Amino acid sequence: MKLYFIRHGETEWNKQRKLQGQVDIPLNEYGRSLAKITAEGMADIPFDKVFTSPLKRAKETAQILCENRPVTPIEDVRLKEISFGVGEGKSLAAIHNQPGIKLYAFLHHPEDYVPPRNGETFIDMYRRCDSFIEEVLLPLESTCENVAVVAHGALIRGMIHYANHRPEKDFWSVTHKNCSVTIMDCTDGHLTILEEGKIYYKEEVEATW
Repeated sequence: MKLYFIRHGETEWNKQRKLQGQVDIPLNEYGRSLAKITAEGMADIPFDKVFTSPLKRAKETAQILCENRPVTPIEDVRLKEISFGVGEGKSLAAIHNQPGIKLYAFLHHPEDYVPPRNGETFIDMYRRCDSFIEEVLLPLESTCENVAVVAHGALIRGMIHYANHRPEKDFWSVTHKNCSVTIMDCTDGHLTILEEGKIYYKEEVEATW
């Protein structure tokens, strides 16, 4: 079984370089165009099932992916982005320039990250990812050939952690642009990364994490 983990298209907060987390920001027009190009690029892949985060930016990306397919996206709350609690909405530029704040570690020293108030730890997010993989994806191996999961940048890195246990210090080692696709093989319940961060469009703007 092939698994395709797709990051959502661009939002205004991506464009403004603001930390989104679980704030429910919709796609902008460019984000919709990225989703359409990505859907066209993946048109030859016959998805048996498509799962999505319930957040608008992921859900709309999944709906665009399924427009010409006989499948309907299935929402799962475990696919939401990592929560940054009171840190959501903050400027990424400001975070990059404040080494003393907790969110600076998330971006520069993730192995030392302690979330802001009401935020999630990496362990919290990994538990959601592990639960979704083990309870939803792995049981599909005997009946499905291609499955898509539309979610978020950090969340998809959590899925990668399940596959190869990449340490937190290497959390940002591969760029996951808007509408990038990470492809995994699932054989006998074991996940192997085949390709990470693939994009189907020509970049027009600087990608945001």
